[in-house]
Amino acid sequence: MILSAILVAILATISQWWFFAPITRCMTYPLTTGILVGIFMGHPMLGMLAGANIQLVYLGWINAGGVMPSNTMVAGIYGTALTILSSASPKLAVTFAIPFSLLGLLMVQIYQTLNSFWVHRADKALAEGNVNQIRFLNFVPSFIVSLLVYGLPAFCLVLFGKGWATALINAIPESLTTALEVVGGLMPALGIAMLLSYLGKKSLNAYFFIGFFLAVYLKLDTTAVAIFSAAIAFLIFVSQTAKKKEDSPKEKKVKRLTLNNRKGATEAVQPAANSTDSASVITTDDYKVQLNKRDLIKTWLWQQSDEAAYNYERLQALGLTNMMLYPIRKLYSDPQKQAEELKKYIVFFNTEPHMVGPIIHGVALSMEEARANGQNVSAEDINGVRTGLMGPAAGIGDTVQQGIIFPILASIGATMALDHNFIGPVFFTVVFEAIIYTIGYLMFMFGYKKGKSSVITILKNGIIDKVTNAFSIVGLMVVGTMAATRITVDTPLVWSIGKSTMKLQEILNTLAPGLIPLAITLIVWRLVAKKVNPTWIILGIFIIGIALSYLNLLGVVK
Repeated sequence: MILSAILVAILATISQWWFFAPITRCMTYPLTTGILVGIFMGHPMLGMLAGANIQLVYLGWINAGGVMPSNTMVAGIYGTALTILSSASPKLAVTFAIPFSLLGLLMVQIYQTLNSFWVHRADKALAEGNVNQIRFLNFVPSFIVSLLVYGLPAFCLVLFGKGWATALINAIPESLTTALEVVGGLMPALGIAMLLSYLGKKSLNAYFFIGFFLAVYLKLDTTAVAIFSAAIAFLIFVSQTAKKKEDSPKEKKVKRLTLNNRKGATEAVQPAANSTDSASVITTDDYKVQLNKRDLIKTWLWQQSDEAAYNYERLQALGLTNMMLYPIRKLYSDPQKQAEELKKYIVFFNTEPHMVGPIIHGVALSMEEARANGQNVSAEDINGVRTGLMGPAAGIGDTVQQGIIFPILASIGATMALDHNFIGPVFFTVVFEAIIYTIGYLMFMFGYKKGKSSVITILKNGIIDKVTNAFSIVGLMVVGTMAATRITVDTPLVWSIGKSTMKLQEILNTLAPGLIPLAITLIVWRLVAKKVNPTWIILGIFIIGIALSYLNLLGVVK
């Protein structure tokens, strides 16, 4: 049990200490951590089922802009561990996880507050010309804080919690256990409703109902609906793109060598008379110091640690200063000059870090290289571009990654997991990370190659909206399937008329299967749209679910 406690403690530590994103990114998701906790504690199947049930609640919890509505890392790891310790039904994992997720908000506040101290230590180190301290300050203090705040409680829970966890389950009456299972069956409605609120547009909401009724009438599973919806979205995207090309004015092709176009590639230029190009005409042939492909790859890899010391005061600043340490050393030989140039990165910065955000760092690296070679690029120019792009990049990146790609893949993975298929969590983790880090790498290299003007043009030309709409169609149809299959409650209400027995659920099924899950989803969706605090919705689901179970109005689908 000591080994299990140590392994779960390490997992809990790195779920918050994001020292290298390709390793730690999915440690924030219960679907991934549930099976790992299960393996570490000797119950992989129970761990996977518990993690999948917990994940369904948090499908729509978007952690954007540094705001964390609920601590899903703590919910997944601690909730799964307590489920295994008590040998409880995986359907009860949700009721264990939610209190931990709320406690986890206090834990993340402690973690991010303490990390603010290391930023000030980094300020002092750069003022003294000691650039070597940046790596240490980014990784070591934040690890110790995460170990104490997240890892130590997890260790104690696993090592000492079995006795009281078992006693807790044995003390719960059977009727209350059944009621809590009803709550577990209702709770995915919140995650689904939050996704609908995030994805939903009046012009696209019909796709949710299409997905729902494909599941209830044709019995299609999530994977089948995802494939079907992807084909529809692709056809719509191609149609819209072709229409825009027909309507747009013809372009002429010219060759330019600028900071914004490093290789002299052909650019499309509108024939408008007022179009200008204010960038300084330069070539890279005369650069005395240049970054090669290997340098770019190393910088991109260091960028994956930009949230290791994530803190309330400056968010990603210390991590990005750590990222720029390698190229700054390559561009400048004098340690004092290195420290001076790094100071521009130890300022407040926050964007989506993995998929779209890396384009900003590629642009900044391109400008930094030009600055090191005597071009007229000031520190204010670099930070102006970084600040100007971090909002649009975050808006696109968080929407596409957390609001679309994640719920689609997590829905498929959770469905497979709940069908007792170990491929589910593996599929989700591998495919999700392959997509976001492949795109992130390409965006980083694109930003370096093209520079700021080309990036801004792409953000403004409308293609992003079409891509987002296409993904939204897939997301809405998959979410519709989840509403039909993962809100697992019906009504056991039966009454007698003379010698006849009437079952309410059978009557509802003659009207349309799945009416109760659909009604629950729409009600919670309405509450989310009205900006009701999710914590109050969770509390309401607990109270109403338990009450309706005791009144024999709701039960768990068998």
